Amino acid sequence: MPATLDRKYEKFQGGPTRPPETRIHVSMDRRGVITLNATCYKLLGRPAGANLYFSRADDMIAIEPMESVRLPTVFPFRPNGTARYLNAAPFCRHYGINLDSTLRFTSPDLRDGALHLKLAETVSINRRRRTNKKYRTRVDNVSSK
Repeated sequence: MPATLDRKYEKFQGGPTRPPETRIHVSMDRRGVITLNATCYKLLGRPAGANLYFSRADDMIAIEPMESVRLPTVFPFRPNGTARYLNAAPFCRHYGINLDSTLRFTSPDLRDGALHLKLAETVSINRRRRTNKKYRTRVDNVSSK
C-alpha cells in the first residue's frame, strides 16, 4: 500500500543515475560544439562525420551520420577522450541558434538512422566556477615564510 504524504511534498521525477554504458548523453555549448558520449557515438555507427539539419517548425536539430568527410557539407567528428564532438558553429550562426550556457538534451532520439535533438527539451548543465581562495591562501602563506 503506498504511503500517504502531505501535499507539501514534491515527487522527484528524474529517477536514479543510469550507468554511463547505458546512458545517451548529448550536449551543446554556447560556442556551437555538439558533444556525444561514447554510447551515443557507438549507436550512430561510429561515423567519420555528420550532416546537420535544422527544422524551424519543430525547433529540432538532426544529425545524419556520414562515413566520409570528403563532402563539403560534412562536419567531422573529433575525439574528446571517449566522447566525440562536432564544431557546429557555422550551422548555429546560419540558423540563429544562440545559447547562453551549455545545454544537455533530455531526450535525444535515434530514429531513421539519424539523431534528433529538440532544443525545447534541454536542461542547463553549467558548473559553478571554482574560486581559488584555498590556493591563494596557501601560496600567500608559503611566500610569507
